[in-house]
Amino acid sequence: MTQPSPSEFLWFLQLSRDGEFIGTATKPPRRPTLPYLQAQISTAGEAGFDALLTATNYHSEHENYTAAVAALARTAADDPGLLIAVRPGMFHPAMYAKMLATLQNLFPGRVRVNIVTGSSPAENAMYGDFEDHASRYERTREFMTILRQLWTQPPPQSHASERYAFENAVLDPAPAQPIPLYFGGASPVAQDIAAELADVYLMWGEREDMLAERMAQMKALEATTGRPLRYGLRTHVIVRETETEARAAAERLISRVDPSVRAAFVASHAHVDGVGQQRQIELTKNLDADLMVEPGLWAGVGMARSGVGVALIGNPEQVAAKIRRYEAMGFSSFIFSGYPHVEEARRFGELVMPLLKGARAEERTIHTDKVAPVA
Repeated sequence: MTQPSPSEFLWFLQLSRDGEFIGTATKPPRRPTLPYLQAQISTAGEAGFDALLTATNYHSEHENYTAAVAALARTAADDPGLLIAVRPGMFHPAMYAKMLATLQNLFPGRVRVNIVTGSSPAENAMYGDFEDHASRYERTREFMTILRQLWTQPPPQSHASERYAFENAVLDPAPAQPIPLYFGGASPVAQDIAAELADVYLMWGEREDMLAERMAQMKALEATTGRPLRYGLRTHVIVRETETEARAAAERLISRVDPSVRAAFVASHAHVDGVGQQRQIELTKNLDADLMVEPGLWAGVGMARSGVGVALIGNPEQVAAKIRRYEAMGFSSFIFSGYPHVEEARRFGELVMPLLKGARAEERTIHTDKVAPVA
């Protein structure tokens, strides 16, 4: 029996249509109704996850803050909380600090925030945000600074700058519990901001040597700031009872990628200026037909999805071992997802989570599509 993992594990709250295939010409069949959001959260809780990430992008069916409020209200107090993503260009930080404090006070311990600077000027423009890369990061730094100021310092608080100004803001009561700030970005300025202001620095899945290099850079920054950071990794996951079944599931996931969808997706790469997204794009180039980046890491999701494009893949022991390797590198927060999200959360919970929690392989619960017939 191995020692239980000390890490936190998060799942993904799908706010767009969900299904068994990605990149299809028609929309997936499941709509993100409120009951489906509730099902994702409760299933993730049963599977052993601590929280779920709500992403923010223009193409989601739902705006994520509104959906988060509804989902938190619909679920139980002991269900997992939400890691709510926000783009600083969408809200004034004084107002958003109050909004999040309200949520944390209404749903204690169930609120975290992921600060997203944005990697595509074209997508940012859909929100009315026309700032360039450097300006976006300057804004992000100020946004995060103001959140911390209003959450931790006694009211009234004031702030004056060309971008943000407010006078005698009163945030009372303060959040019932601290609201952790998650933040990612591969550029030097993003790393500086993380070292200065973040609680958890997030990275997208890459080759282990690439992750180790980034980790070393961040540890050097930690030494200069004197602030300890936690490190998080965001990937998809495809796990089955055997490696052969996992590979087959991966191939099935992208078996209906429509050529026109794929072409439009590739064309969108021209508008990307985020370093992290560019690294994901480069990672998928010149791969063999199996799309394996390295043992246990598959790049097929990047065929038809922006953001992180890689998935952990294999049988339960292989996936758990890969996670343990990441933990040995210094990661202690993991954000996973899989299609469809309810079934894959349950599958991970039954096949992999017991191994991470210290159970023997033979003590894993049997998977729902492998159960014996009723006598």
